[in-house]
Amino acid sequence: MYKLSKYHEFEDISESEKLLFSTRTSNLLHISHDVFEHVQKGNFDQINEKVLFKLLSSEILVPEDEDEFSVIIENFKQKTSQKGKILNYTIQPTANCQLGCHYCGQVHEKINMDQNIVDQTFDYLSNILLNGEYEGLFITWYGAEPLLGIKGIRALSEKIIKFCDDNNIKYTAMMITNGLALKERIFEELVNLRIVKYQITLDGDEDSHDLSRYTKKKEKTFKIILNNIIQAAKNPIYDEKDCVILIRCNIHKDNYQSIDSLIDMLYETGISEKLTLDFAPVHDWGKNYAKDNLGLTPTFFGELEIEWYLKMKEYNFKFVKDVLPQKRAGTCMVTNKESELIDAKGRLSYCWETPYTPEFDNDESQLFHGDIFNPSDKKDRNDLPLGNWYEDIENENYGTTCRKCKFLPVCGGGCPIHWYKEMAMCPSFKYNFKDRMVLQYVMSKEYFGEAAV
Repeated sequence: MYKLSKYHEFEDISESEKLLFSTRTSNLLHISHDVFEHVQKGNFDQINEKVLFKLLSSEILVPEDEDEFSVIIENFKQKTSQKGKILNYTIQPTANCQLGCHYCGQVHEKINMDQNIVDQTFDYLSNILLNGEYEGLFITWYGAEPLLGIKGIRALSEKIIKFCDDNNIKYTAMMITNGLALKERIFEELVNLRIVKYQITLDGDEDSHDLSRYTKKKEKTFKIILNNIIQAAKNPIYDEKDCVILIRCNIHKDNYQSIDSLIDMLYETGISEKLTLDFAPVHDWGKNYAKDNLGLTPTFFGELEIEWYLKMKEYNFKFVKDVLPQKRAGTCMVTNKESELIDAKGRLSYCWETPYTPEFDNDESQLFHGDIFNPSDKKDRNDLPLGNWYEDIENENYGTTCRKCKFLPVCGGGCPIHWYKEMAMCPSFKYNFKDRMVLQYVMSKEYFGEAAV
């Protein structure tokens, strides 16, 4: 017999209709209240076969004797132990940045990848690709500010592109950049180096952004960055190569009131249909206590986020991802064995927060596990902190409470490094999930039709 899975959420949309979401499968169902009442009471013989099949295939209903948490955690372990077809690398071509953002936890250095490190990085990656039978390589260019290391990006990209083309490996890339140096000429060059996705930060409108994202010389940056975004989005190569620009807004108590103004401004530029926005609450980075000093309460942030999503929908912004979270095969780089970070010094890590962050960028840190110069000496990640993340969740290490949470299948435990630092922060969807369900339903209403009865 069956039981109602504990991994679900529901919301009424009328007196007789309900939305039902399975976090085990990320399926959103439109059903009648009567059906849901039968489900809750276990009257499965009162549900027609077609609807019952939907409930079972969505894992809203599961076997009565199933230990759901064990099934989910074992699925995570199995997925993250399997060898993937795509190799994912994050490369930091520089340790330097022009900006002096007041919430940044990094300490920057004037160090760029020199030709030796470029060559060593290429040798390291190409050996892994040749020995792993991979079908694709995806690189994220990251910083500090990657464009300050553009010489290394050029040299390494050219080597990688030739190698991948010669070996029938699909190569794509993205860049996380502050956008200050992303001039139109540079953008075109990068796109031709197959860097087609960009994450660029604008922290509200001009006044708010310039109060938090200024240069180390305290110079304003908003107008330059916005102009670079406009020029990139209007360039013919943007559509020709299916480029995407995601505007990231780091939200804190000093700028949240300016986000509406930013959305209006982006709409007025005429490029809103080519952009998407992501709203991220300011969080701790290397124990700089940004969340404690600047953060909003999770509930309040969740309310604001839904309002901004509605405004994006009204202005026809591109939604790159669904409003509702998808079922996860892993958590992040920590649990993806086909993923590593290479910094400007050639060191290897499995967390973005490690390099240039004083808390971890030291001789005592256990979050670096080797370097590209001596790959055979790499430490086994399983022996390092967070190397068995799903066992950590299972055993409630680092104070994790995820085994009790109905959102575990679509969250994966959140950011492991935050649990490790005892500064855990659950994803925002935990605080506005029902509103997201309704918004997703409205956005996809034509696919739902009448409620299942």
